[in-house]
Order: sequence, then C-alpha cells, then structure tokens
Amino acid sequence: MDPVPVLIVGAGPVGMVAALALARQGVPSVLVDQGFETSVHPKLDYVNARSMEFLRELGVAGDVRAAGVTPEHRADVIWSAGLAAAPITTWRLPSVAQEWQRIAERNDGTQPTEPGQRISQIDLEPVLRAHCQRDPLVDLRTGLRFDSLTQDGDVVTSHLVDVMTDERVPLRSRYVLGCDGASSQVRTAVGIGEEGFDVPGLPGAFMVHFKSRDLESLHRHGRFWHYFAFRYTIIAQDEVDTWTAHVNGMDAAEFDTPPADPAAYLLGTLGVEVKIDKVLLTSRWRPAFMLADRYRAGRVLLAGDSAHRMFPTGAYGMNTGIGDAVDAAWKIAAILKGFGGPDLLDSYEVERRPVGLRNMHTSHRHLGVHLEAGRRLREGAAPEAVAAFINAERGENEYRGIELGYRYDGSPVICHEDSPAPPWSPAEYTPTTWPGSRPPSLVLGDGKPIYDRFAPGFTLVDFAGDGSATPLLEAAAAQGLPINHTVVTDSAARQVWERDLVLLRPDHHVAWRGNTAHGDPAAVVRRVRGRTAG
Repeated sequence: MDPVPVLIVGAGPVGMVAALALARQGVPSVLVDQGFETSVHPKLDYVNARSMEFLRELGVAGDVRAAGVTPEHRADVIWSAGLAAAPITTWRLPSVAQEWQRIAERNDGTQPTEPGQRISQIDLEPVLRAHCQRDPLVDLRTGLRFDSLTQDGDVVTSHLVDVMTDERVPLRSRYVLGCDGASSQVRTAVGIGEEGFDVPGLPGAFMVHFKSRDLESLHRHGRFWHYFAFRYTIIAQDEVDTWTAHVNGMDAAEFDTPPADPAAYLLGTLGVEVKIDKVLLTSRWRPAFMLADRYRAGRVLLAGDSAHRMFPTGAYGMNTGIGDAVDAAWKIAAILKGFGGPDLLDSYEVERRPVGLRNMHTSHRHLGVHLEAGRRLREGAAPEAVAAFINAERGENEYRGIELGYRYDGSPVICHEDSPAPPWSPAEYTPTTWPGSRPPSLVLGDGKPIYDRFAPGFTLVDFAGDGSATPLLEAAAAQGLPINHTVVTDSAARQVWERDLVLLRPDHHVAWRGNTAHGDPAAVVRRVRGRTAG
C-alpha cells in the first residue's frame, strides 16, 4: 500500500489545525490520537489574534467565536491579595466587541484582522474536531497510541497500538508531524532532546475546575477574566457558571496527596464563602519551561507542546503551536505537491524555534511579575507600591509585538534586504512588509480585509497594476510555483504596505517585496520555494 502523505500524531488543537491547514493545501492526512473524546481539561482559555487570523483562513473563526465567551464581555484582570482582602489594581482589557470597533476605527495597519477570543480548550476542541470530521482530506482515527517509528529513505513507518485491543497497527507515511504534547513520544522516538527549567518559588499547583453561580461572592471585587491572588488564580471560563482555580503550592510536596475534599479545600484557600455547585475536575500539575533541542529529525517534525512548553502567563503555548502547525503544513504540502524544495524543511526549525524560545522567555518574564509582586506583598510592601510595580510591568495578554510582530529574519527561504530592519518591541506591533514579517492588516475600500485576498498558495499583492509583476509571475509559472496575483487599488493601503509588489507565502509572511521587477525573478522563485541549490 502506498504511504499516506502525512501522519499527524495528537488530535489536540495544534494537531487539528495542522490537519485543516494541510487540507486547505489539498493534502490528505491521517490524524491519530490515543483518546476517543476531546479534552475535558481547561488547559487554555484564549486564542490570540494571530491564531484567529489563521482560523479565519481555515473557515473556523466564526464557529470558535460562537462557542466562546460572547463578545460583550470584557477581559479585565484583577490583582488582589485574595477575595477576603482588598483588590490591589485592575487591568482593563477590552471585549471582542470593543476590539472589532477598534479595528474599524484604526484602519492603519496596527490592528489584526480578527480580535482574540476567550474560549476554553474544552469548548475549542469540539469545534476543531467537527471541522476535521467534515473535511474529506482529514482521516481522524481515535484510540491509536503512537509507540515508535523508523525512517527509511522516502518513508516513515510508524508503529501505532490500538488502545482497546493492544494490536499493533503499522502506518507508512511520507512525513510525520508530532503534535503529541509535552511528554511527546514522537520526540522521544527520534531522539530529540530538550532543555528547560522549573519555576523557582512555584513548585507545584492544584487545579479545581468547578461550577458556581454565586456571582455575588466571586465578583465581590468586580467582574473578571483572570483573578490573580498570588496564592491562587481564578479564571472565568464562560461568564456564566464555569470557573477554574489554580492554587500554587507552598512546597514541592504539598499536593503529593491531593485534598480529599477539593471543594472544602478551595473554600478554605479562598477564605470566603462561595457556593460551589459542582466540582468538575481536579488535577495536580508542575509548572516548567521546555524547548526541544531540534524541531525536526529527517521527515519527522515537532509542533506545539512537543516542541515547547510554557507557563500559561501570556497564553503563548497553544498559540505558538498553531503558528508551528501552519508553517509546517504549507511547507510539507509544497514538497508533496512537487514545487517545494529541501530548503523548506530546513527552514522550519530556523523560523519556528526562535519564536518558541522568545515566547518561552516572555512567558517566564510575565510569570516573574507574579512572583515578584507576591514576594513584595509578603514582605510588607504597601499595596500602592505593589500596584505601581504590577502596572509598570503590564503586558501579559497585551504584547502585540509577540503575537503579531514575529519575523523570520534568518530564514533561508526569504529574500532578505540589506537596509536596517524596522523597530521591534514585544509590546508594540510595527506595521511593515519587511521580508519575513506578517504584513499589515487593513480594510480596503470595498469594505473587506486585505487578508481575504490571500490564496491558499502564494499571493502577489500588486499595488501598481502596471505589468511590473509579469516577470515574477512568468518565472513562477516556469517553475510550477502557484501564485495568485491580486491587484489592490488603494493608496492608503499602498502607503502602509511600503512597496508596490509584495509576495506572500501561504502562512501570510512576506517572502519578497520591491517597487519594480526583481533583476533575477527566477532566483526569487527558487529561494521562496526552497530550491536555492538549483
């Protein structure tokens, strides 16, 4: 039997996005997971704006919003010494409705195409799974546990195990994408190591996921998305009745024996009477940071938590993983369809590992704010002084440079420029078409976002419309590179986009730009499709 094009191990959000992204490129995949149902663990609660742009492209964004927190609810963050104490400060964060209004009012390239969306993983996964099940190019197979693999020439043979019968199920594929989480068996199977560190001052945590309609008690300091109280955090999952509390351990052994009565334990920790209707789930977990030594071994690529593990501060984990999935999917698809070259696979780690490393350290920086503020409070600092420190380090869930501004500066499949790079900071997104960057989002004169002009393959955005795009289009046709040519007659957009011609990859990132045809358009095409060697 011929090998399947791609085996994806792990049907969490990253694996499902990878399958849908491959399907958008016309490439079938087999998506396996040892579980039969979607997650019951609230591992995440936010899909950021960049991820929503990808989900919009995949036709999923509307369903994600319908399943998530409704658009009128703000995303305020309250810092306090606890529900029994007084609040210290509040970060006012906008609702989705307010974000949409800001996008409409600031049509200057600084805004995303889509706002972020508050949604629990419990609610996100069924949406993605429904889309995977409907897509004829996604073969979802549950109840299969990945065990090992061997690589031989052009084929990877993965050894799967039926969890019900223990029967071994071999599966041959051209490529394997490991999206199987922090304890990735795929990563182990190909011998990729990892570097990481635990969190000093936070040796463990105990999670209580519960139902309560006692808003009078829970909202005694105001309505919130996140309630940070140093000893514990409360997350409002749906603005109705579902909450998740994480209690931070005082020492490594505190939760070795889980509380016998989680509800009573949580109430004792909160220090106030809250009517808990039902405890849905509890778990112990240990905070840690990890980055894989490599993101690729031959025909096996890692994405999501199998490649990097982060603390929830900043919501970078899954969102970084979605970026991994989209990047890996279009490159694998390009090779399978014949126009992509070997440099594409080489570029995956070059592009994505620095993003994972930076996001991991940024998450650690945000966590440091929590730990330092808690230390100051315990040592008797005035609440006003602690509030000043917290507000000076504000950035968690607001770092647009991290979310939207990452650039693939060292990529071998980008046509780089010698001129000075535009400014970059984690806090601010600078609209630019600098090669390797995500291009600015704008609403054009027809009322539609420019991002809706982007094709599944490459897109050449042409603001001149004078024939200067012809040499590049002819070179692409000669080499079999699919390019959608779109002429944009919008002078304001042209000013923000900085060049008359901007070539975009399937993941939106700028591959090349110029005001006139390149002197060697064939060389541009060879580079962006990963064939610089010939």
